[in-house]
Amino acid sequence: MAEQEKTGGGADGVLIQVCVECGKEYFYDEVQPPAHQKCERCGNTVFRSFFDATEPDEAIEDFRETTDRDTTPEDPATEVSRGDLYDLNNP
Repeated sequence: MAEQEKTGGGADGVLIQVCVECGKEYFYDEVQPPAHQKCERCGNTVFRSFFDATEPDEAIEDFRETTDRDTTPEDPATEVSRGDLYDLNNP
């Protein structure tokens, strides 16, 4: 395979090309995709492109902070106290 040109500038990440006919995926993180790319599986030449950044992003970090499970063993499993459970039974 001929050496291809390195990608320049922009965010670090992976370019993903997906064949619209058969769904075969191609990943490019170090080189540009070929100018006239052809799917190895079905021969199609139409691809859908996606870019996935590999460097930390403020939006991703914020999402993880608010949705990841707390794995600290000292923390209680829930914020419900024993008194809260008694209050449920007393109307």
